[in-house]
Amino acid sequence: MKRHQRKKFMERKVKGNPQGTKSVLDLDEEKTIILTILVALVILGALLVYLVFFTPTQKEPFSAIYLLDSEKQLENFPKTVVLGENSTFSLWVGVENQNDTTRDYSVLVKVDDGKSLVNPSPVEPTESFNRTLLNEEVWEFPVTINIDQLGSHRIIFELWFFDKEAEDGLEYSGNWVSLSLEAIQA
Repeated sequence: MKRHQRKKFMERKVKGNPQGTKSVLDLDEEKTIILTILVALVILGALLVYLVFFTPTQKEPFSAIYLLDSEKQLENFPKTVVLGENSTFSLWVGVENQNDTTRDYSVLVKVDDGKSLVNPSPVEPTESFNRTLLNEEVWEFPVTINIDQLGSHRIIFELWFFDKEAEDGLEYSGNWVSLSLEAIQA
């Protein structure tokens, strides 16, 4: 704007319209501001919709281990066994691979009196089960447990990975499940 145009513009702004109505210039300016705000809101709304519905969520890789009863349910785990009558029973163990890669697993079964530390348990394994799982593959397998001594028992299932660089070839995943029960005499 030239100097005299700027002066007239400023005078018009300061004085306003003597009749109290808005000038065409004022109306055009308001329309431009409102239109700019609406366009910005539409763009922000579209961006929000895109982020919420079309951006894939990054999932955290994990491995899981779980325990099921003899009917593959979460309901009827033994709490007490009678030696010589029902002290041999079956459970199902499940392992899930969600690591975005194929992985070699080992499940170690350990039995203790329920007083030792877990994570991992220092008790020697009574059995081990090994299998390679593809990404998103689930492995469920039966395990037969035999309790032959009176008292409190804890059956621990620890999930380990095969690791060529580890001293014994295994690396503890930090995942475990257990079942505690009491063995009594008939």
